Amino acid sequence: MEQRQKPMGMEENLTVVMMRVRRSVRTALREAVREEGLTQNEIEVLLFLQRGRFDTARDISRVRGMPRSLVSKAVDQLVKRGYVATRQDKRDRRVVRLELLPPAQAIVGKLVQARQEFFAQLCKGITQEEADAFFSMVDKMTENLSGMKELSEEEKEERL
Repeated sequence: MEQRQKPMGMEENLTVVMMRVRRSVRTALREAVREEGLTQNEIEVLLFLQRGRFDTARDISRVRGMPRSLVSKAVDQLVKRGYVATRQDKRDRRVVRLELLPPAQAIVGKLVQARQEFFAQLCKGITQEEADAFFSMVDKMTENLSGMKELSEEEKEERL
């Protein structure tokens, strides 16, 4: 006898879609720079540095949610390849700033282009109204996530 599958709820659908998008975009990015032999972590570090808002391994680790050891390993490899330079912060010697070097520009260009093409294809056929509804939903979820994080920090303080 054939079993009927229960329809997935919003949380299950959202989880499946987010995981699938993440996996697919990572695959597209790796494919774009396959000949360079970069790891996923190295790709992510390059893209974070390209955006210009993050310039320390600590920033990347915190924002991306990656262990600092993985970010540091990726940075070390990118330095060895001549794609990234490190320099001590002038005001705080404990802080090491990261900088993209010219040899990385072509690779970063390929990554940015691959990311743009991926998301253009992903969003094909989505109306402005649907996009506005999506962004509204994402804003609310981001707010909810922030509230959940604050709650867990408060719980930690209560335990101390």
